[in-house]
Formats: sequence, C-alpha cells, structure tokens
Amino acid sequence: MLDNWHNFFTAGQFIPHGHCYLWKPGLVRLHVVSDAIIALSYYSIPLTLVHLVRKRGDLPFNWIFLSFGSFIIACGTGHLMNIWTLWHPTYWLAGFLNAFTAIISACVAVLLVWLIPKILALPSPAQLAAVNRKLEIEIKERQQARLELDQAYQQLTFHVENSPVAVVEWDSEFRVKRWSRQAEKIFGWKANEVIGKHPAEWQLIHPEDAEAVSSSVLKLLYGNEPRNISKHRNYTKDNSIIYCEWYNSAFMDESGTLVSILSLVLDISDRLRAEEGLVNQKRTLRTILDHAPIWIWMTDTKGKMQFVNKTFCEDMGVTESRFLEVPHYSEIIGKEESVNSLTSDAACWSQDAPHHSEETLLFVDGKFHDLEIIKAKLKGESGKAIGLIGLAVDVSDRKQVQLALQQSEIQFRQLAQHEELLNRLASQIRNSLDLDTILQTTVNQIRNLLQIDRCYFLWYRPKTKELNAKSAAENILEITKKLDPEEKISVNYFTDSADKSRPKCQIVPIENCYWEVVNEAKDTSLDSYIGFYSGEQIGRWTDRLLQLSIIRVNDASTLSEPEMQKFLLSFGMISYLSLPIQTQSGEIGVLVCGHQSCVRVWPDSEVELLQAVTNQLAIALDQAEIYSQTRQVAFHAQAQAEQLEQALQQLQKTQAHLIQTEKMSSLGQMVAGVAHEINNPINFIHGNISYTSDYALNLLDLVELYQKYYPKPTPEIQERIDNIDLAFMSEDLPKLLSSMKLGTERIRSIVLSLRNFSRLDESEVKEVNVHEGIDSTLLILQNNLKEKPEELSIQVIKDYGSLPSIECCPGQLNQVFMNLLANAIDALHELRLKQKQQEQQSPTLNAQLPTIWIRTEVIDSDRIAIKIKDNGPGMTEEVRSKLFDPFFTTKEVGKGTGLGLSISYQIVVEKHGGQLYCISALGEGAEFAIEIPVRQQSNKKLISGLPVAEAI
Repeated sequence: MLDNWHNFFTAGQFIPHGHCYLWKPGLVRLHVVSDAIIALSYYSIPLTLVHLVRKRGDLPFNWIFLSFGSFIIACGTGHLMNIWTLWHPTYWLAGFLNAFTAIISACVAVLLVWLIPKILALPSPAQLAAVNRKLEIEIKERQQARLELDQAYQQLTFHVENSPVAVVEWDSEFRVKRWSRQAEKIFGWKANEVIGKHPAEWQLIHPEDAEAVSSSVLKLLYGNEPRNISKHRNYTKDNSIIYCEWYNSAFMDESGTLVSILSLVLDISDRLRAEEGLVNQKRTLRTILDHAPIWIWMTDTKGKMQFVNKTFCEDMGVTESRFLEVPHYSEIIGKEESVNSLTSDAACWSQDAPHHSEETLLFVDGKFHDLEIIKAKLKGESGKAIGLIGLAVDVSDRKQVQLALQQSEIQFRQLAQHEELLNRLASQIRNSLDLDTILQTTVNQIRNLLQIDRCYFLWYRPKTKELNAKSAAENILEITKKLDPEEKISVNYFTDSADKSRPKCQIVPIENCYWEVVNEAKDTSLDSYIGFYSGEQIGRWTDRLLQLSIIRVNDASTLSEPEMQKFLLSFGMISYLSLPIQTQSGEIGVLVCGHQSCVRVWPDSEVELLQAVTNQLAIALDQAEIYSQTRQVAFHAQAQAEQLEQALQQLQKTQAHLIQTEKMSSLGQMVAGVAHEINNPINFIHGNISYTSDYALNLLDLVELYQKYYPKPTPEIQERIDNIDLAFMSEDLPKLLSSMKLGTERIRSIVLSLRNFSRLDESEVKEVNVHEGIDSTLLILQNNLKEKPEELSIQVIKDYGSLPSIECCPGQLNQVFMNLLANAIDALHELRLKQKQQEQQSPTLNAQLPTIWIRTEVIDSDRIAIKIKDNGPGMTEEVRSKLFDPFFTTKEVGKGTGLGLSISYQIVVEKHGGQLYCISALGEGAEFAIEIPVRQQSNKKLISGLPVAEAI
C-alpha cells in the first residue's frame, strides 16, 4: 500500500514531458506561459462567480454557479499539472487529477441538462419588462380609483351636509355617527354635542313614543326589516316638541352583520298643522254653502238630485237625504208644481248659455214664494253635459215693490252695469295678490268703464326715502319746471357708506312728504305721470287727502283755489276726481281720475261706484300685503275663505238685482275644491290605517308571546284582562280596522268620482304585464268570489294568451278590470242565491255554477284584447245602449253611483285609444271586450282625471 502511494507521488520510470518537446526552450516556454495564463484565468472565474452569488442572494439556482466554479478550478489545476509534468513525470497524480476533473465535468453536464428546462422557463427580460409595465399601470389605476373614491366621499359628504333632509347615522350600538347640518337646524343640537351618544343619553324622543321607536329600531338591529318608516314626536334643544318622519335603513356587511343605520328625517310639524287647517277649511266651506241665503242644487241628466244646500231643504221642509234618494226631484216638489221647473230644465238642456226663469213654489211656511232661478249645464271633461246646476233667490219682497222700481229703470240698468263691472273688477283684483297687478288692473278697468283720458294711483310717502338719483331727482325737477321756476324741491345727493360706488339721492320735500305715482292708464297721446311729486306741489289738498276726503273738480277753470287751479291746468287737467284709500297698515293711497279733452261732470253714481271700487281695492291691497308678509298656505286658504264669505255677504245685500248670480255657474269648480279638501284628510286616514293595522297586530302578537311565556299573570293583570275582555278585543280589533279601511275606500271612491268631472290628473305611462293587473284585481275581489252561507262561490276560468308587455297607465287599467269584474260579480248575485237554495234542497242536483271567464289574446301586431264574460242574466238592448252613460245604473238607490262603466269607457277609449263594448242578450249573460294598442302615441304621460268609482 505504501509502495502504491509512493509511486503515486514519484516519477518512477517515466520521463518528463519536456522530452517530448526535445527541451526546445521556445516550445517549452510557450507551453508554460499558455498553461499558466489558462490556469490563472480559470481560477479567476470561480472567484467572480462566488462574488456574484454573495452579492445576489436572491439569484435562482445559485448552487450551479458553485458547481461550475469547482469544474473550472479542476480544469485550471489540470493546466498547472501540465506545467509540472514538463519536468516531473508524476503521471499517476496527473491521471487522477484528470479523472477527478472528468467526474466533476460529467456532474456539471448532467446538472446542466436537468437545469436547462427550468432556466428556459424563467421570464425573459422583455417579459419582465412587460410585467413591470402592467404593474405600473395597475398601480396608477389603483391610485386613480383611490382618488375617485376620495372625491366621491367628499361629494357624498357635501350632499349629506347640504341636503334639505336631515341625515343621521347610527352605529351598531345605536350611537350617533353622523349628524348633518339639517339635523342641527331641525333639532338644535350641534354635531359635536351628540356624536357618540345614545338617544337615551339626551332628551330626543318623546316618552310616549319611546316604545314605538324602540320596536322600530330593534327590527333594524336584528335584521327583521332592512328599512322602515316611523312618525313620532321629538324634542329640540329648546325643549320644543316637533313631529318628524324618520326613513330608516340598515347597512349590512357581506356576512350580514349590522354596520350602521342611516336615518333621513323630515320635520312634518307644519304639514300636520296645514292638514288640520284643511279639515277646518272643509267644514267652513260646507257651513258657508249651507248658510248661503239662496238655493243651490245640482241634478244629473235624469233629474236626480246630486247636491242640495241647507237653505233649500229648510225652505221646502224636506231633509237632504230625502232629496238625494228619490229618482227625480219632482216626486218631492209635486208633479203640477214641477211643470215650470221641468220646462226650464228642457230649455236649459237645449242651449249652451245659462237659462233664467221665474217660478212660484209653496214653502214650508204655507205661503207661495216667487223665485228667480238661473240654471246652467255642467259639462264633463269630454264636453258632454252631465247635469244641471241651479241657483234660486226668493224675490217675493222685490215683486211687491217692482212697480216703484220701474220708475228708475234707466238708472237701475246703468247702476247694474256699473255693479257688474265693479264685481268683475273686484273679482279680478281679488284673484291676484300681486300689488302692481291689482293697481294696474284697477286703473285700466276704471278708465275703460268711465271713458276718461287718464286714471292713475299714487302713494303718500310721509318720510324721506332713498331714490335713484337719475330717476327720482330728475323726475321731480322736470315736474317742478312745469309749475313755476321759483318752486323748488331740495335734492341732496349722498353716498351710502356700505357702497361708495352707487350714487343715491335723498329727497327732503317741503312739509316732509312727497307723493309717488306708481300705476296709470292713459290715452297714448298723453304724457306719463309716473314719478315723484312734492307735498308743496299738491298744496293744501294734501291735508284733505290725508283726512280721507274726496276731491271732486268738474271744471278746473272755476276752481276757487288759484294755487290748485294753476297746478291742474299746468298738467292740462280740466276735470279731476280723487278718492283716498287707507290700508290696515296705515298707508294712504289715492285713486285719481282725470279728463283733459273737455269738461266732464262727475255724477254721484260714479263717485259711489268708485267708492265701492276703492273699498274693494283697499281689501285687495290688504290681502296682497298680508300675502307678501306671511307666504303661508294656511293664511292663504283663510284669506280665500274670507273672500268667499265677503262675496256671499255682498250677494245677500244685492240679491234684488241678481247681478252676481251668473258667477255661480262655476259651482262645479267649487265642488271639485270641496272634493279635494275632503280627499286630502281621507287619504291621510286611509294611508295610516294599514300602519295602524300592522302596529295593532304586532302588539297583539307581543301579548300572545307574553301569555305563552308568562301563562300565570299577577292577579291585578288577570283582573285587567278579564275587565277588557282581551280575547274578544284581539279578535275584534283587526275586524274593526278592516271595516274602517273599507269605509275610507268608499269615501275616496265617491270623492274621486266627483273630481272626475271637474279636473284632470296626470299619471305616467309604463310597460306592464296585463295578466298581473288582472290577477291582482281578482285577489282584491277574492272575498266576493268565495262561497258564503247564502251564496255559491264563483269559479273563475282564465284563458290567458301570450301577450306582450303593453304601454298604459296601470292604475287606470286596473280600475277598468275592477269595475268590469265587480259588475260581473253583482250580475251573478241572483244566480248564486238561486243555485245555493237548489243545492241545499237537492244536494245531488248538478246546478249550473256561477262562472266568470277571462280570456286574453293578440288581435294583430299592435293591439290586444281582454274579454270578461259571465253566465248571469244578461241585459236588454235598451240597458246595453246606456251602459256607458254617466250616472246610469240598474242598481238600487244607494248601491251604485253609475260612474263605473262611464269612467272605464273614458280610460279605455279616450285615454288609451282603445275600444270597450258589450255583447249581451237577456238570459245569455254578458261579455265585455277591451281592445287597446300595445304602444301609446304619447309614451310620456296620459292626462287623467278618472276617479275610482263603483261599477254599475
């Protein structure tokens, strides 16, 4: 073994490698230098690789660099061994070194073969650059999204803080997270005073409403309701009580955990007060109508009374209900006594203008009274007459002095014309609350009525006022020049301290007053008097006007006051008439009439007429002033009521002349107003019944839970349960609320039926599924279809075709379905009774079941048909021809309004451009067919004024 090891490091019998080169110095030197350089180069490569691996610790497959370095070192060592064997032939050592190099080379080669696919799988520089670019874009997009999110949050915060609705946000523990500016305005507390607080920590909720609020909040906290609405009382910071409407919504995260509750709050205190005022207004209007000193009534096309006031009923000694229940009013008045009335009815029906007549009727006092009557046709929205409106005044006393009045007939007619114009003027100025409109209307009407050159209105200004320098001062100086160069008005210019750039002037007129002409009506050839005039110009007449004295000058040339004569003639005024007015606020104005073309005498009748005008004008000015100060709907409604009362009082005073009776032709508008006033509170009551029902059922459920988990109450509670009969109350309360709801629906039906013939409503056109509307209507009528102790059930057979969605007013179309189906149910009433009796007498007898068939189909590409058929008794041709006439009904008195099919016809034909017709014969049932287009010509809105009415 030692010999082998010795041979490994000794030359043995071998000769040095240099002998192969014959020891030629140049050749030996070449090999030595070359091998040395190669060895050094090989040794430098591993050092470089080691340095690279140390610097790049994240370099993948770093071990391959170390393996390759080992191979390079072995190769470099082989070249050094070549130099060594030139002189020392230790070839065994060189051989083993070459073997070691071969092994390392083979390992590295194998590793490279295994590693090449992995290296090729690594991304190329271009791919890495693309990934980097994609990452840069994604980073920019995320930054932009973050920026947009921040902007959206800022916008949301801005809208919340500036919303007219208060916004309050609560956390999951019902503590305040957000308190908007509107919330601060409504409740008085600042955000920093309530943020983080629970409502129980400060007085926000009225104690009596705390339980209801707690129930509403618990439903949101435990996820029973995603949103709800509550109305209750709240306290403000100053301990005032307000009524608020809370719209609450619960925000849940993806796991269903409550994050927060958002509440939108409206202060409805003013609305509730307004609704209460409207209820009182309705009562007031009814009282006014009932206490009017004239008869007021309305009949339908058949002579059936639809409305009659209390005065009519008291004079005739007949109750209102009796008037309304008879088919024709002649049954109460009497056939013979009604001859003249029926004749005037016929005359009124034959003409469009109102018809006047005189009749004599027997009153409840046993005396015959003379009546002057005016009747006019009441037309529906289609222009077709639907009834008559009548007004009657007892003129018995006037008849007794008629001979005396004939002597002043000419004067009376003139006065009547003036009064008529006066009332028209009063109506016009009272219908406007704009001060300029009132004054301009007044001067225009007076000038046209009296045929004078000019009429104007001026205000007395008792104190110095700021006026525009170029308008007021120049106007006054120009007027002064017309009078006398020596007459002067002091005009002092000054600059307002708040605005140095705006020139103004201060008028300091003599006697500390001036007059301002604000409105005028004149001949186009005359100069305008609009402007300002000093008290000195008006002279001593200022005192007379301030004492509210009328100044009448027929001829200025004969005036005894030279100063005023000069004033009038300088303006070319020959005849002059002024009437002062003082408003309730103390302001004084003057209505002036002037004539410049010739002398004009102002008769007493015209002065009296103008006095009446100024009285009405003073009232109108007061109303305009009140309106401009208050701007409140309640006061506006009260002002209208006061105007109506004043109009009725004026009518009572002048009833002998019958000047204003033609105004009552607009009774239909008043009826629409009354219907509107009734409809608002009824809608309020009707809308709240459902909430009341829900609350009552929730309370009853809570009571049942208490009874379930606490079956043994204390003696005091048990005594209370027995006293109130809790079981009966739990059963009867839902029925009571249901009957209340039915009652409100009945009232709404009648009120909306009246509105149908007095005004139009608007409803949006939508694409709907007709079958859904029919099914919902059947669901509503389900109770009427069910079997009852005295009636068989009605089977409904539906044969629905494949209909497209159609454009229509769904509410109106559902109303048509309701009317037609309700009619069909009513038509089957007798058949249901009869078949039920037969079934009870002969159970095995197969009786004909009461049936309603509903079939839908497509007629062509743009029209569909809905057909509703029953196996009822049918109808005669005479009845069928009148089906769609307003107020025509075959039901008993009090069981139908006669408006159902008429309104249905208007909805289908006039509003939707379709057709509605009936196919029926006596004993063969009836079939109603509806044909309507799939698309409406105007797909925005259909104007409707069609109320929900009973079926015929």
